[in-house]
Amino acid sequence: MDTSRHEFGEWPVDLLIDYALKVHHRGIRVKGPRLLQLIRLLMDENMVMTEIEQLFSQSLANLENHLRKEENVLFPYLYDLLGASRNGEHIEAMHCGTIANPIRVMVMEHEDEKERHQRICDLTNGYSAPADASEDYKLLVAGLKDFAADLQEHTHIENDIIFPYCQRIEEKIVGPCIS
Repeated sequence: MDTSRHEFGEWPVDLLIDYALKVHHRGIRVKGPRLLQLIRLLMDENMVMTEIEQLFSQSLANLENHLRKEENVLFPYLYDLLGASRNGEHIEAMHCGTIANPIRVMVMEHEDEKERHQRICDLTNGYSAPADASEDYKLLVAGLKDFAADLQEHTHIENDIIFPYCQRIEEKIVGPCIS
């Protein structure tokens, strides 16, 4: 579901990949550790902070692994695929046979993070702070809400636009998918 102010469906797909890398990957790596540090500072303030810390810490570890796979394996091939399509060229199949294989993994990982962040949302009462909460706690829940919204936008761009488009291109210039 796209709730962004951008009309991503109208963007060139290579620009969307750039956006995912420059905005979302960078944002996860910058905002994530700051939020984790704040969570750890507030461990004694709220009974659910231990679970939130575990969930968010695991999310950052999983996301780092996920981002590396996109940056080092999938996205370079997608750039090549898009370039070949734009230039009317043939391209060899991906080393794992088809992009459907790594995409399936990426989508499953997106779903895992969606569930993890839904649990954090539930634990924070929909990212709302009680009236008597400290300013740090209010800052934390606002940050967690923004992080989850950015993650939702990230998964929308990839799952709903980049991945399906590139799979259609692959079918045309590499051949039918062999899953």
